[in-house]
Amino acid sequence: MTISTSNSSTVLIVPFLLEKDKKNYEDWKFYIRNYLLARDLWDIVEYGNTKEGNWRKKNAAALHAILCSCSLDISSQIKDKSAKDAWNNLAKMSEEREPEETLRRGEETYRRYCVKLAKKIYKGDWQYVREFIVFDSGQITPITGFQETALHVAIEAEQDEIVKKLIEMLSIPDLEKKDCDGHTALSLVAFEGRRKWAELLVQKNQGLLTIADKVGNIPVTRAACFGRKGMTHYLYNETLKSIKTFHHDDILQPGKDGNHGFHLMRSCIANKMFDICWDLLKNHPNLAVGLNTQGDSPILMLASQPSAFYSGTELSRWEQLIYHCLKVELPTTPTTPTGDVQLDVTDQRHNERNIRKQAFDGLRGLGLKVQELFGIQKIYDLKLRHRYAHEVLRCMCKYVSTLESNHQSDDYGVGAALFEATKHGLVEFVTELWKANPSFGFKTNRDDRLALMIAVQHRQEKVFNLIHGFNKAWKAGNINKVDIDGNNILHVAGGLAPDFERPGISSSPALQMQRELKWFKEVERIVPEWCKEAKNNNGKTPKEVFTKNHMELAKEGQEWMTRTASSFIILSILLVTIMFAVAFTVPGGNNQNNGLPVLLGQKLFMVFIITEAISFFTASTSGLMFLGILTSRQAEEDFHVSLPRKLMIGLVTLFVSIATMMASFCAALLLMLHVQLWVLLLITLASIIPVAVFGWLQFPLICEIIVSTRSHGIFNRKMKPWLVNLQ
Repeated sequence: MTISTSNSSTVLIVPFLLEKDKKNYEDWKFYIRNYLLARDLWDIVEYGNTKEGNWRKKNAAALHAILCSCSLDISSQIKDKSAKDAWNNLAKMSEEREPEETLRRGEETYRRYCVKLAKKIYKGDWQYVREFIVFDSGQITPITGFQETALHVAIEAEQDEIVKKLIEMLSIPDLEKKDCDGHTALSLVAFEGRRKWAELLVQKNQGLLTIADKVGNIPVTRAACFGRKGMTHYLYNETLKSIKTFHHDDILQPGKDGNHGFHLMRSCIANKMFDICWDLLKNHPNLAVGLNTQGDSPILMLASQPSAFYSGTELSRWEQLIYHCLKVELPTTPTTPTGDVQLDVTDQRHNERNIRKQAFDGLRGLGLKVQELFGIQKIYDLKLRHRYAHEVLRCMCKYVSTLESNHQSDDYGVGAALFEATKHGLVEFVTELWKANPSFGFKTNRDDRLALMIAVQHRQEKVFNLIHGFNKAWKAGNINKVDIDGNNILHVAGGLAPDFERPGISSSPALQMQRELKWFKEVERIVPEWCKEAKNNNGKTPKEVFTKNHMELAKEGQEWMTRTASSFIILSILLVTIMFAVAFTVPGGNNQNNGLPVLLGQKLFMVFIITEAISFFTASTSGLMFLGILTSRQAEEDFHVSLPRKLMIGLVTLFVSIATMMASFCAALLLMLHVQLWVLLLITLASIIPVAVFGWLQFPLICEIIVSTRSHGIFNRKMKPWLVNLQ
């Protein structure tokens, strides 16, 4: 069979000719080699002159076969006299013309294998993974577009067996390979929070602890950034060991490359790992200050964490009782990676503890359930966190006290931290800063306002109460201060509180108005006379500022009072009507001869009469109180005491009326019906339901009114002097 080509009509030696662009060289080489082997000509091509008698003939036949298998463009370039030289020249020409193409095709093939490898990793096929790595000369190379190695992929796939075996199999340089974001395997494990994997990696290569990613995070700072508390404790301890063992320079020291200490401090504060912060500050006190690109310093970040301190945490009465009863001791010895105190005990004492543990397992389990039921463990952990945060604060303030000037402290964000803490009502923070440097008591913000003025502005009574512990100089300096707009502290009290939405503030407009009035009058009580009539830059006195700013709130309070009183007065009138009718239709009827009740001599009848009378009188009182609210002028001053007190009396008497009405109803049923004990209990329980529902719905409001209406309320005027000496 012959074919026609651009070269000549020739016998078909291979299925196709070697083209000019040589793209088919690899396939062409396969076919022509087999052809030469079949005709015993390959030795001539491979070894050249074999010194055999028929060498010239075989060489000509092999060269002819090669030339006939090439296109004219290719064969015209071959001027060689030996088949070996022709073959080698074709190979060189192919290598010169398609290195990129060959590489591309090789990469595509390798990429397909890598995709398959990644899928096998997600399926947990360790055998395939092992064979791939062995075939790849035992090295580990990127297998994804994100430059992730097989170990990276296994960590992300959470394949525990593959991860452990890869760590054991790979070399130290392979463990240090990074993905496109600069993450080593340990960096990924730090994010995942898998401590067992981290231990294996660190045991094999401690150098991983100090390798940073592209954004400058070493593994411990990455773990802290994502709130992996157990992992952060472990990596922090191991990093300290690594620094002592392998590095003379402490990478957590401020000023070192990467500022890892600052990153770790900020991340630990943000995620409330204050035990690590405390240890960092004991070793590096200057970590307390230092601004990042956003202008935040660690001390400012701490001031922005209200829940880190008791004064910034909202607790119920029950939780407060448990909180103050719990005793929390901070560890004095180093802590384990899990935060547990390491105790140096003998094996004998350890065995004794194990025996006691087994003996009291049942009681311990019951105790844990009781702790969970009442939230004791949760409150204990909260108090422990508060203690750690307070120690961190003390370390920071100790360093702040060493700063040379107030200007220097402002550069480090200390002033901003003071105002932020005041805004959140962190009385511990404010007092510690003032004790560290009493001149901070006269530090002003952009509006030329002192911390005490900011406390009044944001209605932070805990910070404001500190004024009662000031000496005369401090008190006078804070009270007589005027801001950039000409406002004194009473003008500030006349402004509308900006944070009614914070926990603990009533959602009732009337009680909000009452709270605002109490603040204004409390500040008015301590300021000198000139402040009461002083005008600001807008020509307004404090009273005028208060009236203008609270006009809308007063209107909302009036509407709320009217709606509430109108709703409850209907119930009061209904109770009065019912109890009045019941008084003349007693159970058992009246004696026809003398008109006295038939059941007058029975004890239950006296219970019925007394409870009925109490219900009637209290319902009447309640109705009159609500009527007094509706007919009141509801002026601004009335919200201070008059209206809340009427509402309080009305609600309490209404509750008593409902309770005694149900008692009267039960007594009447028992008088008329001789029932069994279980029926009596059922009736009694049913009568409690309406009383309980009313109490459950209205008791919080009643308690809030009682607390807010008492004389001093939220203000503590009996605070002892706590800051006497000025620097």
